[in-house]
Amino acid sequence: MIGIYVISGIMIATAFLTAAFYVNEHRVVATIAKVVSSLGFMLIAFIALSKNFDNLLNLKYGMVMLTGLMLCFVGDVFLMIKELFTERTANLYLLLGVGAFSLAQIMFAIRFNMYADRFVYWLLPIVLIAPAILLVSHKLNIIRLEKTAIGLIAYSVIIGFTLVCALNLLIVNPSARSVALFVALAAFMISDTALCYTYYGRSVTLRRILNYVVMLFYYAATILLAYSILL
Repeated sequence: MIGIYVISGIMIATAFLTAAFYVNEHRVVATIAKVVSSLGFMLIAFIALSKNFDNLLNLKYGMVMLTGLMLCFVGDVFLMIKELFTERTANLYLLLGVGAFSLAQIMFAIRFNMYADRFVYWLLPIVLIAPAILLVSHKLNIIRLEKTAIGLIAYSVIIGFTLVCALNLLIVNPSARSVALFVALAAFMISDTALCYTYYGRSVTLRRILNYVVMLFYYAATILLAYSILL
């Protein structure tokens, strides 16, 4: 457990450094710092999984979460590569990254629903919160959505549905794990919504500030998802 706490602390520190390096245009150094953070949540997941070999139910859950986190890591790799290329090539890697994250979120949503005894359908409008925020911001000229933003908006719907599934699990089957999952998915939504503003925001100052929000909330989310294997 102490090892997991140490790794988590290092992840948050390097996540902060990643944002700082991106803000100051040190993209190569930022990429290195982000690799450290992303390897951290994978390591936590492996440690947590190793402690569940004697519990078949937890082992199955852990394997699903580990697979989802591996897809998140792949998504991170694509987004890191994106930062090192010109705009046209970067857009391709952005969409590949969003695709990997989308698969991870779909996997999480399926697993959450399998654990829930029932589904509370009145929660579904929550799915539209993130895309509505982005579209309103576009209308207010706070951000400028481009063609590649369609993929991000679609992803915001997917992550919104995964958040609904996590909230549903918390309501119908409350536990320490369901609390961790809901907080993790809420952090994911905050991070990925803020990410759209860092890519398409018109205010340079806002984009720089939100870099920190993106990194800190994203790695807080992945730490909680990895740690949930132990709960």
